[in-house]
Amino acid sequence: MNHKTIGILGGMGPESTAALYLKIVRLTPITREQDHLRTIIDSNPTIPDRTEALRTGSTEAAISALIETARNLERAGAQLIGIPCNTAHAFLTEVRAAVGVPVVDMVGETARRARDAFGAGAAVGLLTTDGVHITRLYHNALADFRLNAVVPDAEAQSAVMRVIGGVKRSGVLEGHRVELAGLIRELGLRGATALLAGCTEISLVLSAHPPDLPWLDPLDVLAEALIRGASG
Repeated sequence: MNHKTIGILGGMGPESTAALYLKIVRLTPITREQDHLRTIIDSNPTIPDRTEALRTGSTEAAISALIETARNLERAGAQLIGIPCNTAHAFLTEVRAAVGVPVVDMVGETARRARDAFGAGAAVGLLTTDGVHITRLYHNALADFRLNAVVPDAEAQSAVMRVIGGVKRSGVLEGHRVELAGLIRELGLRGATALLAGCTEISLVLSAHPPDLPWLDPLDVLAEALIRGASG
């Protein structure tokens, strides 16, 4: 069977990119080594900060870097692209228009999976970057599937951003687990019955330290979508 070559537009951050590739390897059904899917990774940490671009409105540099990295993957032979960065999906339309291969919508796929996992009408707590909040990426995607977003208050959202920045700098530490556990308790008090890790650094923390509430990891959803797309 001819499988498509997967491209990973990564580096945002590098550890999340590595985590996605490992999920693809572990989730691909194989009977021998040669059954694994060919994957091209461009881990480009020089892509400008997506949240800062959205916060300031100066998005040209971030979009340009995302497009060039996507094109680099296409030139290298990628036939299907995934982006392991939730915030970067604010620019998905521009990236898709710039290449001739499919680019998976991780946010949309995750919202669909949340509906299947938690049921229509569920209150889903969001742990995301400020950029995702600004664009309401997950608010809108969840609403499309009749799910309700529950978000931290302003002070708690600042703490979410501290955790994300800390994981980007140093990996997952005990302090990140403790701070995130408190934020999750607050989301539960605000009515959340499930969680969505709307930033790939949050995915890393919750994968290492699963919360009490049911939760969904967009990196899992993206890995499975890429495997389906590449396998036909």
